[in-house]
Formats: sequence, structure tokens, C-alpha cells
Amino acid sequence: MHGTGIIIDNRQIAERTFRLAVSVPGEVPPISAGQFAMLRLPHRSDPLLGRPLAVYRFCRTETVAMFEFVYLVVGKMTARLAELRPNDPLEIWMPLGNGFKEDDGLHHILVAGGIGQTPFLMFAEQHPNTTLLYGAKTAARIACMEDFEQLGIEVHLATDDGSRGHHGAVTELIQTVYRPDEPAKIIACGPQPMLHATFRIAESLGLPCDVSLESPMSCGLGICFGCVVEYRSNTNSDEWDYRRTCVDGPVFDAYRLKW
Repeated sequence: MHGTGIIIDNRQIAERTFRLAVSVPGEVPPISAGQFAMLRLPHRSDPLLGRPLAVYRFCRTETVAMFEFVYLVVGKMTARLAELRPNDPLEIWMPLGNGFKEDDGLHHILVAGGIGQTPFLMFAEQHPNTTLLYGAKTAARIACMEDFEQLGIEVHLATDDGSRGHHGAVTELIQTVYRPDEPAKIIACGPQPMLHATFRIAESLGLPCDVSLESPMSCGLGICFGCVVEYRSNTNSDEWDYRRTCVDGPVFDAYRLKW
């Protein structure tokens, strides 16, 4: 779907962190947890390209769909996005990419860093046996945890400066919530070093691990090949190929990526 949405709300919810609500009229394709949208400021050439944002929450009626996105202001596009007000238009392409796999009967350990909690709310709504581990630089950057807690999800926090929760890396919490007597899977989204550390811990525990990559994208449609990652179809092979994060991901089996 490519169209123009209308901003319903765009408010700051934490340090440099905003929650954006957009309504889109008409019929909208189904959205899966882990998929994303490309957002672009209409009638502007600076910035020219859109930016990918994970779909945080989605609902629809017969006549309109409403989407929520949570984003961190880090550059020109997100700074200008934060300036938009209710009733402003926003160009949108969605749904894009492949979402999380359906794995029933598992304890899902979600590991999020920075703004990496955003693709997980829809997943948690569908998988109650889930634990969220969320890491941020400082307590002022922590956002959206009440949404997970309202679902009954167990939440554990970590901050780099120790201002809230565990003082240290969020990955240090994984083994504190892993229950060896229960089948489990780790799913992570966040900065690349955190994803790598999460994968190594999953590997040491013998657990399956998926990661949702935050690769920079230009088109979001697989045309430009600007978001490719090294990938192998067979985990026992040393032959590497490439996959586009936007159309083949952003969710990948961590064991098939080259770290």
C-alpha cells in the first residue's frame, strides 16, 4: 500500500523519543508483527528519501486504519518528523518486509536495545509467554514499558549508567530469565553489537535466535540493494550470499548471518 496518512498525534514520551499515530483511509493489507513502513514527508525534497519505522501498534475499522510508530530523533528526517502536528499529511508505504515467525509453545525472550522495543509490542500481544529485556543509555530514554506491562509481560530493564534497573548491558540479563526446563527462543532488535552479543549467548545456550536488523535503507522495496547483509542458506556451509534487509528481512535467523 502506498498512500497518504493523516497524523492524529505526535508527542514526546521520553528523552528524544516520540510516539506517532497516523490514520489511513480505505482498505489496508494485514500487518504482521515485525513488519515496517517507509515514511516520507510529502511535498519536500529535503530529506528526499523516506525512513523505515517498525509498526508499533495497528488497528482498523471498515473505513480507516490507525498505526502507531515510536521513533528516536537522531537525524534530519526524524527531527522534522517530530515537528509535525495533528492533521498534517504523511506519505507512507506499508506493510514492508517479513515479520516474526510463529513459534507457539515457546518461552520467548525478547532482547531490545535503544529503540529496539518497537517491533515487539504486536508480537507480545500474540504471545503471552514472553519476557522482555530492555536496555537504554539512561532512565530518561526508557519508553513504552507500561504498554508491555499492561499485557502481563514480564519486563526487566538495564541502563548503561545504572539509573534504572540492571547497571550494565541488557544482554547480561538473558541467563537470569532463561529457564532450562522450558523450550525457549531468543529474539532481538537493537544496535549491531547488542545483536551480536545476544546471538553468542543464544549459541552458547543452544537456543534458536532471530534478530530484527536496523540496517539503513533508501527505498525499502528491494530496488537499490543498499541494505544487503551477508547470509548463508545452510548453516553448515561456508558459502555466503547476500540478502536485502528490506524484502528478505528485517527478521533473520541469527545463525545464518555473518557476524
